[in-house]
Amino acid sequence: MSVMRKKVFHIILAVLLVVVGVVLLLSNLNIISLEMKLSWVNIYPVIFIILGLKIWMDTILKQGGSWIFGSFLTIFGGLLFLDRLDVFGFSFSQVWQLWPLLFIYIGFSIFLGRSNKKYIFEYDSGTSHSRGRNKSKRMIVGDHSFNQDNWKVEPMNLWNGVGDYKFDFTRAFIPDEDTPIAVRGWVGDVKVIIPKHVPFRVEAVIKVGDIKVVGHNAEGVNRTLQYETDDYALATRRLTFQIDLGIGDIKVVQV
Repeated sequence: MSVMRKKVFHIILAVLLVVVGVVLLLSNLNIISLEMKLSWVNIYPVIFIILGLKIWMDTILKQGGSWIFGSFLTIFGGLLFLDRLDVFGFSFSQVWQLWPLLFIYIGFSIFLGRSNKKYIFEYDSGTSHSRGRNKSKRMIVGDHSFNQDNWKVEPMNLWNGVGDYKFDFTRAFIPDEDTPIAVRGWVGDVKVIIPKHVPFRVEAVIKVGDIKVVGHNAEGVNRTLQYETDDYALATRRLTFQIDLGIGDIKVVQV
């Protein structure tokens, strides 16, 4: 199983665990009843939910599928399943009542169609030498590598739905200032390679996964790790990272 497929499997598993947990909690509170017969009428809503999630993930992985159709099946199946749990009434013939989703899909299509646009804005970290132009980029799916020869390090604010980031600062031109770099995303890995003579600070947060920063590790669920080199506070040329991921791995090494 590839790394990306394993991540998608973790997402689907997480969603299913949340759904099962909510259902069991509502049952324990006598809000709903789990006394359902194992029949086709009660099974096919679950099939709709699983199929919808599968189609949705195929879209994210660029393996066909349709996020619109996938999300519709998930929502439709979820409503039918809640009907089977006697939460509220919803039947197959009421599918026409979901027509407002059309407006939601159009709105999201317009938003996602512009998600790859690059933005430039002023950044101020509270120190005069770090004030400058901060490149911000938002993407839904994709991998990013900063490892070209002599690439210029600039303040960055990056967000990605699903994808990996790799920074190789041994091949970069690092200016004589504090350069802040923020990386956030839902699913992905972040790997940072830093020369030993460059001071840096890392604030890393991850919901599910591992954090490894020059020998310091944090593994499991809802983990955080902060680290800075001994010479960071007094350095004028330094790197400051803020990394926040949902699922994945964060790794920072010095060479």
